Amino acid sequence: MNGYHWGTAGNDRASALRFLLLVLGFLLLFPAPGSCASLRVVTEEWPPYNYAENGAAAGLVTAVVRAALDRAGLDYTIKVLPWARAYSLALHDPNVLLYSTLKLPEREPHFHWVRLDGLGVEMHLFRPRHRRDIRIGTLDDAKAYRVGLTRDSAPHHFLLRQGFQEGVNLFPVSDELLNVRKSEPGNNRIDLTTGDPLSQGYRLRQAGLPADYWVRVLPLFSTDIYMAFSLATPPETVERVRAALRQLRDEGFIDATRDGYLRRLAP
Repeated sequence: MNGYHWGTAGNDRASALRFLLLVLGFLLLFPAPGSCASLRVVTEEWPPYNYAENGAAAGLVTAVVRAALDRAGLDYTIKVLPWARAYSLALHDPNVLLYSTLKLPEREPHFHWVRLDGLGVEMHLFRPRHRRDIRIGTLDDAKAYRVGLTRDSAPHHFLLRQGFQEGVNLFPVSDELLNVRKSEPGNNRIDLTTGDPLSQGYRLRQAGLPADYWVRVLPLFSTDIYMAFSLATPPETVERVRAALRQLRDEGFIDATRDGYLRRLAP
């Protein structure tokens, strides 16, 4: 009797072991959705925060994002795309990270948001320096002028909420430098544009234009810069990046990176 019971127990243990090995093998071959997927990181041309240089993503925010993803131990790729395409990928596809982006009320429900502590922007209205006839004291005053700006950008949505209308006083474009061409003497197809002073100066220098072509006339808003993860990104991935950013902030990496870029960009 004892021999019979021990033999049965041994067979049961062997069967259980084989079953466990099969389950483990299945899990290795077919991991849980999103658990091991590479993160697709997308950004746009918004120098000096993020831009393409020699075929790779570069810029102030790019340096911080790369450091955070490396610290989090994630597998990822970064592509610089037109803003509308990058935003659409993050909105509809799993495992997508979009940066740099601003947290707007209409965007908030559609992403997992991670704030980049210590990195922010101030958005303004600008006029061309040759347009001394433009006088603006309030945002309502600006409604009498034609504002050129990047389509689906934060200022675009902000001004729409303030009662501006496309085709009346808002004229979106796909490339910020088009607003320079449209505002030049002889064209005068727009009167104003939007943006932050650091980026505007950088873009103008890149294009070989005077860095003071745009003159600030009215502040619009100030905000932090964010990373936006698609809703189908695993929460543990988002939290790993958030924790990595906290470490980088506490170590002084973010402040040092920002200050280093500002020194290099100083006139």
